[in-house]
Amino acid sequence: MPVFFIRTQDVVDGVITVADPLLSHIAKSLRAKPGDHLIFNDVLGHRYHTTVHKITKQRLEATIQKVEPSPLSTTPPIILAQALLKGEKMGWVIQKATELGVSTIIPLITDRVILRVSGNQNASHQTRWKRIALEAAQQSERRTLPTILPIQTFQEFLKRPRQDKPILMAEREETGSLLTIPLSTENQNLGVTVCIGPEGGWSTEEIEMAKFHKWKFASLGKGILRAETASLAALAILQARFTA
Repeated sequence: MPVFFIRTQDVVDGVITVADPLLSHIAKSLRAKPGDHLIFNDVLGHRYHTTVHKITKQRLEATIQKVEPSPLSTTPPIILAQALLKGEKMGWVIQKATELGVSTIIPLITDRVILRVSGNQNASHQTRWKRIALEAAQQSERRTLPTILPIQTFQEFLKRPRQDKPILMAEREETGSLLTIPLSTENQNLGVTVCIGPEGGWSTEEIEMAKFHKWKFASLGKGILRAETASLAALAILQARFTA
């Protein structure tokens, strides 16, 4: 059963009230009716098990039967910095990255990115990507939504203050495997950022900039993967290592 995200203010006196657009999805797509069991999450990660007791064209009301507090995280956060991909590939990566539990997604403009966006397009992409992430989080029963940052250049991204371990996936550099690169699993606040390049790969200048900023380099093996495949493979490996 999907878990639906609500605002904290939607919970009042043991009752959750839902309006559009979520109301339309629950009432029309799922054909919910009084007596049905629904599960909701708020932005703090609290999970509410409820029973629907009223549905109108304006709102749905569900009585809370049980509340599960947000569990303490036992694994460091994983951040995906992804060079923009053309067509539907970027949305697909965001969907799968959300299912794989990333905490933050950072869209990047790199030297060999084909897709170029204006300010208005940036806002449009943000809206669409957040919707994709929301739907993926509900389907995969996540406790929280990933943060999707505005599109930024690779140079801006390298200069941002960080409290994480940055790893650049680069198949043609002298690198170790992502399976064996040292990771900290003791400090839950020290996350890992994995950075994936575009279809055309990293430029020489970008590789040198990453080296200047003391980034670690890693690979996924001898084969050359498509950018979207590399993203999912890297995230799956990191998640497996942190949860093993």
